[in-house]
Amino acid sequence: MRLLFLAVLRPHTGNAVTAQRVRDHLEAEGHVCLLKDASDFAGPADVAHLIRAEAVQAALALHLCRAGRLLQGHGIPFGVVFGGTDLNEDVRQGDKHLVMGKVLEEARFAVAFTESMRAAACLQWPQAKGKIYVQGQGIATAPNAAFPWSAFLQRADLPQSADNLHVFLLICGLRPVKDPLYLVDAFSEWHREEPSAYLVIVGPEVSRPL
Repeated sequence: MRLLFLAVLRPHTGNAVTAQRVRDHLEAEGHVCLLKDASDFAGPADVAHLIRAEAVQAALALHLCRAGRLLQGHGIPFGVVFGGTDLNEDVRQGDKHLVMGKVLEEARFAVAFTESMRAAACLQWPQAKGKIYVQGQGIATAPNAAFPWSAFLQRADLPQSADNLHVFLLICGLRPVKDPLYLVDAFSEWHREEPSAYLVIVGPEVSRPL
């Protein structure tokens, strides 16, 4: 099947990483998945042209408001995936709340990553309860036994043995809307009580506005 997948693909964001992972799974199942940045389309008319040109048979959108609205009215089946912005930010704005409700009416199904996200969506749009499903996110990791811990600790100014440390790794981009630095004060207080505990944040600074 030829699928169009719309998402906001800003670099270094969870949306972009999630979209790429979903695309990889779809392609692994034998589908052709055209992953496109929703920000590149002025409106549904542009998407309609792409659907015709690429002979798209079905579609998927990550974020109802930002991407799902572009899939309405094209006559092909589509599903949507709730993003955190949908349920934590956009739902509070009347015009966007209305748009998301209309997208849900037309969508064949909707996916929430957690039970709490599904509950929040069902509270806002109870009429769509029967088409909202939970699909948790998960990744497989393979620790690198050859990782040079000693050199890493030295570069991080942690002159201790790795055997005596408890390192918590947070991989994320630094941006105001999802500022992980609120953890720093709490972690610093814990570190004073437990000197072997360290928080390491790995990721770029993303300062552009949403």
